[in-house]
Amino acid sequence: MIQHLENPQKYRNRWCMRIISRTYVLTLATSTILSSGAHCLAQDRGLDWKKLNLNSHQSQQIQTLEQDWNGKYSQIQPQIQDHQRKLARLLVDPKSDSLEIMSTNQTLTRLKEQLRNEATTNYLRKRAILNQDQQHQLESMMQQMISSRQQGVVGGPPQVEEQGGFMSIIQKVRWAIQGQAPP
Repeated sequence: MIQHLENPQKYRNRWCMRIISRTYVLTLATSTILSSGAHCLAQDRGLDWKKLNLNSHQSQQIQTLEQDWNGKYSQIQPQIQDHQRKLARLLVDPKSDSLEIMSTNQTLTRLKEQLRNEATTNYLRKRAILNQDQQHQLESMMQQMISSRQQGVVGGPPQVEEQGGFMSIIQKVRWAIQGQAPP
């Protein structure tokens, strides 16, 4: 308590940095969840294209689009991971520059948005290959996949009870950066 009275500006700066850090952690966790959703959409996790009774031409086109997606994903995802690691380092360092944190977060958000757009475009191109009956079946499969995710079967951070509360902020950062549950 005496330290706070001796140097109130330093105390205020630390307090502001904690608030900024927690805000960015939550932003990072949320944007990571959305990014992984785009990746699942583009990779069609949960979708079995074979159930749509594709003809050989359709199968070939779908395979070409999947290869295209894999190429784009492999270019963008490493950049996202690098910026996530950088942002995590900046957030835990009390001496880090606020502008650098903001800049890194904006770059990370831009890259994730780019990946989501690529995923959506890829999915729409695949859907356009299908005939009307196949599109209705695909729609049904998508609704089932979304319903499963909303029920917690796939995606989202695991809810870990910790002393009567939910996942700590540090655990959320680890989950967001590594894409895995905390120990």
